[in-house]
Amino acid sequence: MQLIWLHGAPAVGKLTVAKALQQHHGCKLFHNHLAVDLSLAIYDEFGEKDFHDFTNTIRRTAITKANALGVSRMVMTYMTCSDEDAEEISRYLNFFRQEGIDVYPIHLCPEHEVVLARSVTAERQNSHKISCPEQLGGMLNKSQFKPISHENALSIDNSQLPPEAVAQMIIEHLP
Repeated sequence: MQLIWLHGAPAVGKLTVAKALQQHHGCKLFHNHLAVDLSLAIYDEFGEKDFHDFTNTIRRTAITKANALGVSRMVMTYMTCSDEDAEEISRYLNFFRQEGIDVYPIHLCPEHEVVLARSVTAERQNSHKISCPEQLGGMLNKSQFKPISHENALSIDNSQLPPEAVAQMIIEHLP
């Protein structure tokens, strides 16, 4: 299975690009909030107790099942701060290797002004996603959302690109 791992800061367009990959290129879509929302149905608060471990278990279980079912291409969205999340990223990369999954970490990195403008969309307002420009601005200043270091990695500045164009760039990056 080829797994396109879209990552970056909140509001960079991960889900929007993932939907374009699904619609125009037939990728199965496993976006971050499928696992997060399931966890929030059980836990009282985001991040409490073993919330993150449980959420990552959901992700790995779903990906393992997709691979076993013969899904050829899947896209996963995931917010990472490369340095802060280094251990979890390493666990995911080891997991993909053990499962025989070819991973393609794609880092979306539009300009900060674009990210802040995207943070107030209606879709974000009606979800558990960060939708406050001040809160997001603080995150962008505090954390560096770097690309994952991997031989199949690609970084894309999607500030001025439509999601379909970004999806096409990603597809052309795959073997």
